[in-house]
Amino acid sequence: MSRILLVDDSPHAQRMGERILTDEGYEVVTVSNADSALIRLDDVDPDVVIADTVMPGRTGYEICQYLKMSPRHRHVRVILTAGVLEIFDPERAARAEADGALKKPFEASALLAAVKPLAEAAAHDRSASPAPDAPASGAVAAPPESLAGGVPFIAVVDASLIRAAVTVALDASMESMVEQITRRVLANLHSRSAEPRNFQPVMAPLQPEPPKPAAPPPPVNPIEPVRRVTPLRIRSGSILGLDLSRPDPPPEPPPENG
Repeated sequence: MSRILLVDDSPHAQRMGERILTDEGYEVVTVSNADSALIRLDDVDPDVVIADTVMPGRTGYEICQYLKMSPRHRHVRVILTAGVLEIFDPERAARAEADGALKKPFEASALLAAVKPLAEAAAHDRSASPAPDAPASGAVAAPPESLAGGVPFIAVVDASLIRAAVTVALDASMESMVEQITRRVLANLHSRSAEPRNFQPVMAPLQPEPPKPAAPPPPVNPIEPVRRVTPLRIRSGSILGLDLSRPDPPPEPPPENG
């Protein structure tokens, strides 16, 4: 079955394209930028490259120009893609000799209709023409002298290119690393579970806490005796409480003599 190299910086576009093409039986490899795509070209050896035209760094137009000018990849067909809100330049795509164009998000029927005839044509060209000699070990294939429009395509070994190569290497070895780490963790757990557990936990003797001083009794408020004073009611015009307001009785008349 044909191999597809999907180049897109959108994880959603990668998942959608890979799912649609894988369900149809294609072998799909996805990368996130043009530098990673150029590094993976030799080991993937794709029949069709689907490249986004709007990506950081090199774009799908440049990937297409490189493939069309490389004798080693003359059989590869290229489909350029762009989002609904992204600008697609049909003239630049024609200058790059793109074999097709698609809008994203991918629609299954449209994607398969574009990929199938191109994959068959690439497989026919691959079988009809002998493969060029592979470069010697450690040698880097020379890039084409120039791109359409007079802009040179220079494969500069910079930090981004090295980062892409490291990412590709890690992706390739990730499965074996995970498997090896899993085996080591399981072996360590089994060895620990087999150890005899005849030890007793050593606990430090408990030290009695020093007695706390008794709290002082609460202060007692002294109770003062309450003296009740009854006020004297003194009437006006009286002495020592005698009522002097009464008039004296009239004197008695002297007794008469005989």
